[in-house]
Amino acid sequence: MQPDLHRIRWKLTRRYALISSLVLLVFGAGVYLQVADSRRQLMRNQLQQLASAAAAQMPLILHELEEYAGAKPQVKQSARDEMSVLDGQSLSPTSKRISWLNADFLELTHYGTFMPKGVRPVPVKLRNQSQYLTLSNGVSYWRPVLLRETPSSSLKLAGYISVSVSSMATDLELKRLREGLLAGGLAATLTAVLLSQWMVASSLRPIREQILRLVQFTADASHELRHPLTAIRAVIGSIREGGLIPQGSEVLAEKVGLIDQAATQMGKLVEDLLLLARLDRSVPDRSHWVVFDVVELIEDLVRLNDERARRLDMQFVLELSSEALVRGEVGRLSQLLSNLLANALQFNPPGGLIWIGVANQSRQLLIWVEDQGPGIPKDQRDQVFQRFWQASSSRTASNSGLGLAIARSIAKAHGGSLMAQTGRDGGCRMER
Repeated sequence: MQPDLHRIRWKLTRRYALISSLVLLVFGAGVYLQVADSRRQLMRNQLQQLASAAAAQMPLILHELEEYAGAKPQVKQSARDEMSVLDGQSLSPTSKRISWLNADFLELTHYGTFMPKGVRPVPVKLRNQSQYLTLSNGVSYWRPVLLRETPSSSLKLAGYISVSVSSMATDLELKRLREGLLAGGLAATLTAVLLSQWMVASSLRPIREQILRLVQFTADASHELRHPLTAIRAVIGSIREGGLIPQGSEVLAEKVGLIDQAATQMGKLVEDLLLLARLDRSVPDRSHWVVFDVVELIEDLVRLNDERARRLDMQFVLELSSEALVRGEVGRLSQLLSNLLANALQFNPPGGLIWIGVANQSRQLLIWVEDQGPGIPKDQRDQVFQRFWQASSSRTASNSGLGLAIARSIAKAHGGSLMAQTGRDGGCRMER
C-alpha cells in the first residue's frame, strides 16, 4: 500500500515545529533567567552601596542627636539635608528608602519616600547579620552598624541600617522582555513551521517519485505478463481439447495440468498486482459509485459460498440489519467481502461458525467477518495486511498473500479502514 505522504509530511512538520518550539523555549527561558538574575544582582549591588553610604552617615546622625537632644525635629531635618549624597546612586528618592535605627530598633531618621510593602520583622537571632529581605514591591537590605568610640577601642554596635529599593522599574523591564521573547518566539515558531513544510516537502519529493515509478513499474509489468500467461493457457487448452496428448500418457497429462494450474495461479497474482497498482496510483474514480444496500450484497455472497462452506462442514451466521445503505463501487466492495469470506473459510476449523454482521455506527457502517480459527497474534495484526506476507504455520496456505492487502486498499479508497481483532471464540475478526 502506498504510504500517505501528505500525512507523513504534516506529522514530520509537527515534530520539527515542536522541536523548534522547545529549542526556542529553552533559549528564551535561559535569556530571561539570565537577565532577571543580572537585574536582581544589580539591585543587590545598589542596596549594598546605599547601605555603605548610609552607614557612613551613622556617626553624624548619632552626634547630632546627642548634641541637639532637645531639638529633635530640627536634627532630623538637618540629617535629611545631609543625605543628598545618597542621590548619586541612580535611584530617585521615590524609588528608595533608607532608615537609620539605634541599637534598640527605634528609627532615628529616614531618607526617601518609597514605602516598602510586605515587610517582615527581622528575627532577633538574625538582627546582627547582614541579609537581604524580599518585599512584595521590591528588595530590602538589613545591616548592623559597628563603630569605634576611639581609634584604639573595639567595635561596638551603634545601630542598624535598613535600605529598601523599589522593583517597579525592573519588573517593567522584565515584563517587556517577556513580551518581546513571546512575540519573537511565536514569529520564530511560525517561520519554523513554514520552513519545516518546505524542507519536508523537498525531502519527500524523491521518495514520492520513487514510489510512483515503482507503482508504474508494477502496473506495466503486470499488464505485460497478462499476454504471455493468456497465450500459455490458450495453448494448454488447445492441447487438451484437440486430443494432442497420447492415450496412456498420464505423466504428460499430469505435467500439462500442473502447467495449467501454475499459469492460472500466476494469472490471478498478476491480476491482483494490477488491481493494487490501480488502487495506489491516484484518487479513486467515483463516477461509478452508487448507493446500494450492502445487506443484499452480503446475502448474495453468502449464497455463492454456501456450498463450499457445507463441503468444509462450516456454517454462516448472519447478523445483519434490515437495511444498510452505502455509497461506493459495488464490484470493489464485493471483492473486499469475498476476500474476507475466503480468508475465513480457509482458516476456520471443520465444524466451525463464521459470523458476518452489519451495523450502523454514528454515521458509519461497521461490517465484520469473524471465524473460529487460531486467530492472529497481536504483534502480527498489522503485518497480515502487508503484501505477500504469510502467516504462521497454523494459518499457512497456498495463496499469494495479497487478499487482505487488496481488501484494505479497497476499504481505504472508500474512506474506511480494515483491522484485525480477536473474535468472540478466540478466532479472527475482521472489521471495516
